[in-house]
Amino acid sequence: APIPAKPTRGEHSYRTVGTRMLATSCFLALFAASATGLKSAPRRPNILWIVADDYGHANLGHNNPNKAEAYTPNLDALIEEGIYLDRHYAYKICGPSRSSMQSGRLAVHVNAFNTAPTVHNVSDPISGYAGIPRNMTGIAQKMKAAGYSTAMTGKWDAGMATPDHTPYGRGYEEFYGYYMHANNYWTKGIDLESTGEIDTCLNKFTDLSHLNDTYRGGVRNSAELDSSCHLSDESDPECYEERIFKEKTLGILGMHDFTTKPLFMYHAFHLVHTP
Repeated sequence: APIPAKPTRGEHSYRTVGTRMLATSCFLALFAASATGLKSAPRRPNILWIVADDYGHANLGHNNPNKAEAYTPNLDALIEEGIYLDRHYAYKICGPSRSSMQSGRLAVHVNAFNTAPTVHNVSDPISGYAGIPRNMTGIAQKMKAAGYSTAMTGKWDAGMATPDHTPYGRGYEEFYGYYMHANNYWTKGIDLESTGEIDTCLNKFTDLSHLNDTYRGGVRNSAELDSSCHLSDESDPECYEERIFKEKTLGILGMHDFTTKPLFMYHAFHLVHTP
């Protein structure tokens, strides 16, 4: 099971939004990538990276095969077909854990606080923001440099203060998701007591990539969402955020030309994180 890193001295006292990050970061080579160009060119696997926040280690059938309630046949099948990495030192809260995974550094070296994305230390233009410091590279940048197409769907929570901090600034060519610690599964709003951040102005925002600019930049996705979903309730299953993310990821997989470039796809579930 993921082992929370030892907290640093003077750690921030924000209310945690989760206990552990299940980095069942199943780096799964789901498809055989066709090499292009010279016949001697190496074949590179397509990679689907799945992250589920607050999902228990024993809730995966692969890890708990004798329990009927841990029934995850699709995930189990993907693990059998690919590579299952089950050793990851997660931080106790989500933002630092995600910053750690994206940057390849322990949370204490990249981001140890689950601070609000509006926090800004004007005397520090490099790391004076929430999330990954601007001078650090991310995994999508490395994959893109290696010739991969890169895409992400779901929860980011690794910085959004400037365009450099967003998924686009970190190497993802396509992004559809939300930036903050949590949003409402139905309305996409961020007026959530569970995040521990109740702010009259901030909570007026709707957090979905094409509905909300970054606080200090103009990155916006061109994807469209039916306007009825903007203020929807649980009466319309088509507006459920996880369903929207699923359809987006499947769409990316369905449209990608695997004969020209391998794909690095990162799907970060909102589930089962508290809204």
